[in-house]
Amino acid sequence: MSDLNRRLISGTIIGVLVTCLIIFALHPIFQYVVVVSVAAMAGVAIWEYEQFVKAKGWKMTTPALIILSVCEVLAFFFFAKDAVFKGLPIAVFFAGFLILFAMHFREKEGAIVNLAVSAFGLAYIAVPVGMILGILYFPHDDGRLWIAYLLVVTKVTDMGAYFGGNLWGKRQLAPRISPKKTVEGAVCGLVCAVLASFVFYLVGESTRSFEWSGFTWLFLGLTLGIVGQLGDLSESLLKRDAQKKDSNALPGLGGVLDSIDSIIFNATIIFVYLYYVNL
Repeated sequence: MSDLNRRLISGTIIGVLVTCLIIFALHPIFQYVVVVSVAAMAGVAIWEYEQFVKAKGWKMTTPALIILSVCEVLAFFFFAKDAVFKGLPIAVFFAGFLILFAMHFREKEGAIVNLAVSAFGLAYIAVPVGMILGILYFPHDDGRLWIAYLLVVTKVTDMGAYFGGNLWGKRQLAPRISPKKTVEGAVCGLVCAVLASFVFYLVGESTRSFEWSGFTWLFLGLTLGIVGQLGDLSESLLKRDAQKKDSNALPGLGGVLDSIDSIIFNATIIFVYLYYVNL
């Protein structure tokens, strides 16, 4: 826990900035600041992912992939703002996939691996990050509440796992890819996720601003608590394979990918719930 102070300082600064972005996200002008910020986040995450790819000796069409990722993020924004753009994210992803193929037509060797790592970056980073905008600008409810729910439950899970692991952790959860994570920490993180979800449920019921039927709060809390930690471990898998400690060198954060690894998986869960389950 030696880096706790740096984590707290960095986390507080980022938390304040994100809170401001969420609060003013619906402003007609400021919403474009939010969109640009999320698109930039996706671009930086792609660049960090490229460092993993380079470490393995593979090649990636980074400039094109960053542009395609930004386009995918924008596609989800338009998707949420107007029903006429309902198929835009799929269309942009498919077009991007074709473009990536075309950019490898001159390669005789290594095309399979290089194409695969580029396409994976688009699916792993650009699509889930774009879904964040789909949630924030959800047309049938105040998406800001759902984004707050996503971020709070996910980060409470991370903190619960971090402190629980440091205080009571004994049995390693995944020793080969993340030796500091423990089973006890994972359980603490899951419990914290459910509790945070329940708090949102109680506040929503009392204010009539965030209503669920039945035990939706329990289902989503458990799902986010489990999937979020799988997202964390998944990025750890990529880092260990590339022999990287962090995806970047941002003080107290590591990198953008380090900060959103659990969020991008959970964003997919909330996005699917809002648009395809909670009808």
